[in-house]
Amino acid sequence: MNFFGKFIRKNWFGMISIGISLTMLTVYLTAAGGVGALAASVAGMDKRWLAGMIACTLAFWFTDGMVLHVYIRMKYKRHRYFQSLKTTMIGLLYNNLTPFASGGQPMQVYDLARDGIDAGDAASFVAVKTILYQTCLTVYAVAVLASTFSFFRAHIPRFGLLLWAGIGVNTVFVAALGAVAVNKSAARKLARAAVGFLSALRIIKKRERALESLNKQITLFNESFALIYQKKDRLILGFALTVLQQTLYYCLPFCIYKSFSLSGSAFTLLLGAQAILSLIMAFVPLPGGSGVAESGFYLFFALFFAQSVIMPAVFIWRFLTYYSTIIVGGAVSFIDSRRSGKKADAGRKRKETAK
Repeated sequence: MNFFGKFIRKNWFGMISIGISLTMLTVYLTAAGGVGALAASVAGMDKRWLAGMIACTLAFWFTDGMVLHVYIRMKYKRHRYFQSLKTTMIGLLYNNLTPFASGGQPMQVYDLARDGIDAGDAASFVAVKTILYQTCLTVYAVAVLASTFSFFRAHIPRFGLLLWAGIGVNTVFVAALGAVAVNKSAARKLARAAVGFLSALRIIKKRERALESLNKQITLFNESFALIYQKKDRLILGFALTVLQQTLYYCLPFCIYKSFSLSGSAFTLLLGAQAILSLIMAFVPLPGGSGVAESGFYLFFALFFAQSVIMPAVFIWRFLTYYSTIIVGGAVSFIDSRRSGKKADAGRKRKETAK
């Protein structure tokens, strides 16, 4: 109970966003005829495509863990894949609970540090992974637009504005993160500002000691980032895995579409709709894009889904992409927290016995 109390206090904004998302889904369910109608729709789905949805979701998680693991193993040969997967799930959980998905990366760095990886190294691994993901997000959307732009511009209101806003925000984010990664001076200025802010709030009491520690980690961060940059084969492998990861995610709407025994719409249009929606959702400040995600899916995919199944489709997609991550990521975080707590208790007992 203590764990859940702390979790809710730390993530109260995320809890509000989950409430918004649940409210939106309730509205959609009501419009679709209620839980009974949803249950009937799910019962009538093609079980092979339902299995395909679940497989895509699981493969997305496992591939995400593999991207992180590729870089960790460059310096930490004993680090196991399932440790990387655990860190990935914790990161995905906090991405869905924080504005602009900003909490996942710090939590991944913290979790890797608890597993014995230097914070500077951990930050560089997570930074490279984030840069790859955001770059791929933009490149993927632009690539599919080559064959789908005219279609979406004709059917989606203000499509060009939404598209350029998504591309612009992601490009600025990647450029800023890349600048910090390669420019030690910029990183130190950012660290100094952050420490100053936290000191003003009295969260950090020993300002100079905190700055000294951060500067050491920044040096390690830059060295580790430079090492990864030199390994072009690892960068190519990471990018290829990220493309695969995003493709798995973008295939979900197609699996949902086929599970309702629908046909006629091109695979590239459904893939493109999800790629563009993901790009747009990247600049939504609410955790998990609550409210915007559901409305965006309806806006894009009502073009392809029959009116009788679009509402259940929204619910199924949202469960797979959002709620399943919170459920599984929350379970992983809880188990890991309990395990770390037991280790800490055992360590204290050993110290007391030695005294």
